[in-house]
Amino acid sequence: EGGDIAPDRGATRPTATFEQGLDPTPPMGKRGSVLSMISGATGSTARNVNAIGRMEITILQAHNLPQVIWSSGKDGEFLGLPQAYCVFTLNKLTAQTVINKRDWSPQWNHTVSIDVRDVWQVCSLRVMHSKTLSRTHKDDFTIGNVSLPAGQVINWRGVSLGADGFWRAFHRPHNAGAGTIYTVCKGKDKNGLESDKFETAEEAASAYDDVASKRDREMASLNFSGDGDFIGQHVKEERFPLAGEDGVRVDGVQAGVAAMIRLRLKFFMKGVSYLEVTLERAASLPKMDAGLGSCDAYCIAIIGGYNFKSRLVRNSLDPRFKQTFRINVRDESEVMNLKVQIWDWDRFDDDDHMGDAVLRFSPRDCENGALDGAYPVMKPQPDGQVGDAPLKNSKGTASQLHLKFAYFPWSKQE
Repeated sequence: EGGDIAPDRGATRPTATFEQGLDPTPPMGKRGSVLSMISGATGSTARNVNAIGRMEITILQAHNLPQVIWSSGKDGEFLGLPQAYCVFTLNKLTAQTVINKRDWSPQWNHTVSIDVRDVWQVCSLRVMHSKTLSRTHKDDFTIGNVSLPAGQVINWRGVSLGADGFWRAFHRPHNAGAGTIYTVCKGKDKNGLESDKFETAEEAASAYDDVASKRDREMASLNFSGDGDFIGQHVKEERFPLAGEDGVRVDGVQAGVAAMIRLRLKFFMKGVSYLEVTLERAASLPKMDAGLGSCDAYCIAIIGGYNFKSRLVRNSLDPRFKQTFRINVRDESEVMNLKVQIWDWDRFDDDDHMGDAVLRFSPRDCENGALDGAYPVMKPQPDGQVGDAPLKNSKGTASQLHLKFAYFPWSKQE
């Protein structure tokens, strides 16, 4: 089971293929499939009982790769488009993507999932160039590398939920050199006693603030925002610059611009359950911008003490957000309140609060898509509270917000 994907609602759990050593041929399945994991250690399919959790890495797309050297028998060498694939390594386990035909910005959308023993382990990703589409070759060479400590995904602004159910805060100074150790932050718990473990994320964030504000003038926050498809707890999605074997940045075909690779890293901490709320789209919003007959919409989702600000979608009355917010869940029977505010962005004036969609539920209600669907948007009251009147467009059509939910209880990941 060492190569199974983290459980998804409605998804199967395919068993990965393990072999001794490194097979030089990458899996040639369809894009978006789960990669087979190849064990260079024991070849065992047994799950690592000492793991602190599982990391799910999705290799999405490279951007602005450099020209590579091709050779021909009679014409010598020439520069051309790369024929790229990726090799991922962690815990002596290695996985490879398909080889992508000549492209400056190849897409893979391939996912691997693997046990993680501790936060100091480093995920290594190499972007390689191959001369053929069918298999790798001894003359293949590395275009660039990315190395990521598992702790970068597990620790959110220094605040992390441990397997024992307590929150902790870790501080690492800005611009710290390689090998710098995180400082465990101490602060006051709910009883007013000094401690380094806390029952809530807010208490841990306060301890982080006490340390970070003195050293870096940086403040922890329970707010998340970004343009990535996934934002929130124990998830990181962004573009990472490629570096050469000497650690120097690799510039792409666009002169002076770094070659990048876009990754999504999701961590499933042992003993911790997760809830993902996907903001799909809004429909039939009213016109807010004078003269343009449209609106520039974004959303703020408030749930479990967290605030998530979505990406901005301009000039649309039916904006598609396609963004997922992820949080930890400590008690699946706990009743949660979700409020999604819809705002219209203005360049020169204050943003306009258009309406709210609200839902009260428990995480286990989300199984099998039971809560997926369209929710009515209500006009806000003057004091900002949720009103009773539905928000409508100029044709009298009620506005709606389309949401999806996924719950990942730890009991189903074991």
